[in-house]
Amino acid sequence: MNIDIKDVITLDGKEKYVVCSKIEQENNSYLYLMNAIDTQDIKFAQENHRDGKIFVSELEDEMLIRQLLPLFYEKSKDIISEIEG
Repeated sequence: MNIDIKDVITLDGKEKYVVCSKIEQENNSYLYLMNAIDTQDIKFAQENHRDGKIFVSELEDEMLIRQLLPLFYEKSKDIISEIEG
C-alpha cells in the first residue's frame, strides 16, 4: 500500500489532509498536503515504510522544503493540465 496523489490522510488522528503532490527524491517519498477543510493550512511531509505500515512525518527542515518546492510544482502542473483537459 502506498499513499498517492488525491488520497486523503489523517494526521495526528484528527486533521484530514489531501495529498496534492508526491515526489521521489534521493530514495525518499515526500508529500505536499493541504487540509481538507482549511485550504490555507498546508504541510510538507515524508512518507516512511516500517514493519509493513506507512508513517507520515511532517518536514520541519526549511532548507529541504525550499529544495522540494520546485519539484512539487513541476509534478502538480502536470496534474492540473490533465484536469483542465
